[in-house]
Amino acid sequence: MLGWYQDGRVRFGVPIPHLLSLLATHSYDGTVRGLDSFPPADLPPVNVVRVSFQLMVGIGTLLAALGIVLLWVRVRRRRLPESRWFYRALVAAGPLSLVALVAGWVTTEVGRQPWVVYGVMRTSQAVTGASGVPVGLATLAAVYAALALAVVWILRRLAGS
Repeated sequence: MLGWYQDGRVRFGVPIPHLLSLLATHSYDGTVRGLDSFPPADLPPVNVVRVSFQLMVGIGTLLAALGIVLLWVRVRRRRLPESRWFYRALVAAGPLSLVALVAGWVTTEVGRQPWVVYGVMRTSQAVTGASGVPVGLATLAAVYAALALAVVWILRRLAGS
């Protein structure tokens, strides 16, 4: 857990014995193939996947803890939390959930590289030669920017400012 993958080893990590075999095989002593059992050309950028996965899981754990705190106070004290820190954390939870979502997407997409379909088609074989892609992306970006401006304008009007 944590750490940085370098030269075939994880450096500065926190080892948790048997955790990966338990997660991958549902057995305490299951066998998990390591990265060294794959050709280097078939490996994704390991540290990108590690960092994005750990970011996703860390944020998810924090959001779950925030929910548990809310439930605990609600059930035990029959009210909502009154702490400013709780509400500050709640405000941060929205953007953090989007960061976790993007980190999960990065984990999925970068983690399957260099394959589009494992063992069948590599990413280099699936890349399109279409020339209109930049125009489509620019149009999409313009639409999203217009939507963002519309949302800001509507929210400002609703707020009465």
